[in-house]
Amino acid sequence: MNEYQIINESKQAALYRQHLSEKMARFQTILADTGFDEIVIGSGDSLSQFQDDMAYPFKANPYFKEWAPLNKRAGSFLQISATASKPKLFLLCVEDIWHTAPQNLPAGFEQGLDIIEYASIADIKPHLSDRESGTALINQANSLELAANSWNPQTVINHINYQRRSKTAYEQECVREANRQAIPAHIAARQAFMAGASELEIAAAYLAACNQSENEMPYSIIAGVNEHAAVLHHYNLDKQRQTPRSFLLDAGVDVNGYASDITRTYAYDPSSDFAAMIHAMDSAQRQLVAAGGIGKSPVDLHVLSQHKIAELLIDFDILQITAEEAVSTDITGSFYPHGLGHHLGCNVHDKGSNLANPQGDLLPKPEKYPKLRSGADMVANQIHTVEPGLYFIPAYLDKLKAGEHSAKINWTRIDDFSPYGGIRIEDNIIVHQDGSLENLTRDAFAAVE
Repeated sequence: MNEYQIINESKQAALYRQHLSEKMARFQTILADTGFDEIVIGSGDSLSQFQDDMAYPFKANPYFKEWAPLNKRAGSFLQISATASKPKLFLLCVEDIWHTAPQNLPAGFEQGLDIIEYASIADIKPHLSDRESGTALINQANSLELAANSWNPQTVINHINYQRRSKTAYEQECVREANRQAIPAHIAARQAFMAGASELEIAAAYLAACNQSENEMPYSIIAGVNEHAAVLHHYNLDKQRQTPRSFLLDAGVDVNGYASDITRTYAYDPSSDFAAMIHAMDSAQRQLVAAGGIGKSPVDLHVLSQHKIAELLIDFDILQITAEEAVSTDITGSFYPHGLGHHLGCNVHDKGSNLANPQGDLLPKPEKYPKLRSGADMVANQIHTVEPGLYFIPAYLDKLKAGEHSAKINWTRIDDFSPYGGIRIEDNIIVHQDGSLENLTRDAFAAVE
C-alpha cells in the first residue's frame, strides 16, 4: 500500500464516522415523523439461478450501502433505533468451507458501529422492538418475517429518499475517489480504441486499469465503436474488431458502494468533422455545468440543453431552421432523446429527485418532458451528472425522414455523420453549500493528464 492509499483510507475512516453521526440524526427525525421505533435495513440475500446451484453475482441493497460499505456481504442487517447512540450491524457468520471468507469493513470503519455476529434470524429477533409494528424493514425480502405493513413501508422509504438528495462529506469523498479511479481506466480504454481493439477488448482494458472485475462495476460498461455509439445502452459488446472511426465510453467505478458515472466520446481522425462536433459538444457541456447551482431547476437546465443541441445541429449544417423551431417541434428530441442528467450516489440513478417533500408528494411532471429523472430544484451537497448527447439513431431518423419536417433537415450531412453513431459527454458535479460547483470528473482528468 502506497502513502496516498494509507492517507486516503485514514481520511475516509474519519469521514465515515462523521457520516454515521449525521445519518443517525437524519434517521431520528424519520423515526419521529413516521412513528416507528427503529429502521432495519438488510443488505439482501444471495439468489440462485433457476434450476441450478449457481448464484447470481450479489449486489447489496443501496439503502444498506449508505450505512455500511459491504457490497458483497449478503444476509447482513443494520439497525437504527430511536434509543441507540449508534447503529447496530448484524453480520451473518456461519461455517462455510466452499467460499472465500466474508467481506470485512475497511480499517477504522468499525469504530462507529455496534457489531453483532449472528447465525440465524432467530438470533436477531431479541434485538428488535417488542412493540407490534415498531420495526420498519427495508429489504428486498421480508427476511425478519414482520407484518406486511412493516416491510418496506412507503412512508419510511419516501423520507429516506428525500434526505438522500444531500450527501455527507464522506459520500462526496467516495464519489470523488470513484472519479479519480475511473479516469486512468477511461484513458486505457481510449488507447485501446486508438490501437484498433474490439469493444470487448476495450472493456477488458478498462477493467484492468481500474483493477476491478465486471461484477464490481456500478453498472455495465457501455463501449460503442462507430455506429454502436448511437445505442444509448450498448451492453452487448462486439468481439470483432472494426475499422475505427468513433468511440463512446460510458463507465464508472465503485468506491464503498458509491458510483462514478462518466462518459467520453472520441474520434479516430482528429481532423474530421466528427472530431469538430465533439469539441463543440464539449464546449456546450461545460456551459451547461456552469449553469447549475443551488435553487436551479433541472427542468430549465434540460430545456437549455435542448437549445444547445439545436444550435450545434445548425452549426454543422444538419438543421436548416432556427433553434427555437427545432426545440418547439421536438426535432431536437430525435437527436437527443434523454435527459440532461440525474442524481448520483449508491444508486447510479439516485432517489428523491422528483419528491416535493419527505411525505412523498411528487412534483408535477413537465408536460413536454415527462420522463425526466430530476425535477426538484438543486440543493446544497447534491451530486449530479451533466450529460448532453447527440445521436444519429436509425429508427428516429427514419421517422423524421417520413414526417412533416423532413425538408428542414440536410440528409446529406446526416449520411456523413451516421457512421460515427453519436456523442455523449458526462461529468459528475457537487453543488456545494457556498454555491460553488465542483466538477469531480474534469478535476480527475486534469490531475492525470
